[in-house]
Amino acid sequence: MLSFVRLLSPKKYRKSVPMVASLAFLGAGGLAGCSSVSPSYYALTPQHGVVLSSITSLPTPIEVRTPSVPARLDKDGIVRGTRGYRDHIIPAAAWSEPLGEMIGHVVAENLSQRLPGHIVFSQNDSIAVPAQVYIELSVNRFEMDAVGHAIISGILSAHRTGAPDKQAHIMPVQWVSPRPVGSNGAALVAALGEGLGVVSDQAIELLHGMSRVP
Repeated sequence: MLSFVRLLSPKKYRKSVPMVASLAFLGAGGLAGCSSVSPSYYALTPQHGVVLSSITSLPTPIEVRTPSVPARLDKDGIVRGTRGYRDHIIPAAAWSEPLGEMIGHVVAENLSQRLPGHIVFSQNDSIAVPAQVYIELSVNRFEMDAVGHAIISGILSAHRTGAPDKQAHIMPVQWVSPRPVGSNGAALVAALGEGLGVVSDQAIELLHGMSRVP
């Protein structure tokens, strides 16, 4: 900068000072704008349920297919909910892995805990044994509703390998947390994990219904 200034005449130097100061200010502002807060990464956790040791007639192995999740939910940030026609994202919060894959892993772990003696795995796991039945979940909502409750909605289905689609067992999913979860990101994630425990119990109902069909 000093060598640049010495090359200028006094008149030109006086004109250049405001420009140099402006560039320095913009440079400092640009560096400040580039800084950002590192996000906190959240993971859904399996939920312990009733162990159904007496159920031994369920088809096995059981594969939990990677659930389908709307693009508006399957993003880096965690969607708190929709208000005023806009999705609201929890600040500095993100899922630790793609949402659909994480939901599938958690449901598979829930089923394994509840169904001892049965082989349960999620799609894309390195398992050489072919599945005899598939659990599929199509998620519509996985967020907070307008009054602050966590909500999970969608369609849950189970079908045997190679069976026609008309033989699939299907039920709607509509779970709402018993109390509001507030604006805390961790509280919302914990509540959604509890909801997946209920969805896993519904999946077992579907499997049990299949076992009664000749």
